[in-house]
Amino acid sequence: MNIAVNKMFQWIAATALGFGLIAQPALAQDIPANEFVEKFSNEVLVEIKARKQELVSDPKKLDALIDQKVMPNVNFRKMTQLVVGRPWREATPEQREQITKEFRTLLVKTYSGALSQVGDQTLQVDRLRARPEDTDVIVNSRVIQKGAPPVDLAYRVEKKDGKWQIYDLSVLGLWLVDSYKAQFGPVLANSGVDGLIQTLKTLNAKG
Repeated sequence: MNIAVNKMFQWIAATALGFGLIAQPALAQDIPANEFVEKFSNEVLVEIKARKQELVSDPKKLDALIDQKVMPNVNFRKMTQLVVGRPWREATPEQREQITKEFRTLLVKTYSGALSQVGDQTLQVDRLRARPEDTDVIVNSRVIQKGAPPVDLAYRVEKKDGKWQIYDLSVLGLWLVDSYKAQFGPVLANSGVDGLIQTLKTLNAKG
């Protein structure tokens, strides 16, 4: 994946997090995964549009919004484990915590940048093709925006301790975890886990 495509993918994926993850925790309980995504999507867009200028002009308020409403609905540890792959098993507990922390920060920074570009999009969620007892499912949807073709989105969602959490998402068939694996795989191969931690810290230190 070239740099331009990768950046475009990460921007759309970050915007998708805005559609699919800002929710009151109560909405994640005892409902199908597609309703978990669908119930709050339009409410989220209304809030973002109403507070857009405020959030863009005050990074602290934006960070607070993300920490309060986005983070509890993402399984960052599982997402990070999938990105790292086999080296995760060899990493120490301290290294795992560092990688997860830095990867979370990277996604927050990406999301924050995408938030300022949210416009008149809406989200359409498909019916769930899964059994009621399934706890690991894919939710298919699409972003609808005026003057542009729909953008297909898919969420990998897992239910644990009675709560749905998203651990991967796909934009036009490209999965976020796979994108980051391709980006960070060479770093892991050449410099190991410590090299990845340093790379993430360097990326997060940039403005």
